[in-house]
Amino acid sequence: MTDADQPPRELPPAAHAAWLAYAAMLQSKQAHYGFLEHLDAKYQHGGTRSLAERARLATLLAQHDRCVAEFSQAIKALGATDVKARDMLLRLMGEIAETTQGPTH
Repeated sequence: MTDADQPPRELPPAAHAAWLAYAAMLQSKQAHYGFLEHLDAKYQHGGTRSLAERARLATLLAQHDRCVAEFSQAIKALGATDVKARDMLLRLMGEIAETTQGPTH
């Protein structure tokens, strides 16, 4: 587990499972997109993906899909049990998105 996976101190313990699911979802997204970028750069001037590359891409996408489903379940469960903790988690997620994406023009 990395520091990024650790729930923020201000996040109530009730939201920790949803935070961990969120962190896993972000990591799986980055792994999938990172591999796609690698393949795009590799085959920018022609060529096709190997069977191994296609299989790896499919595996990464399936893993990300599972992480999205797990996060969806976790955030719904949190909302059903502790709306205040869910709202705090959503606020923190929004702050992270703003920080990582920067201003849009």
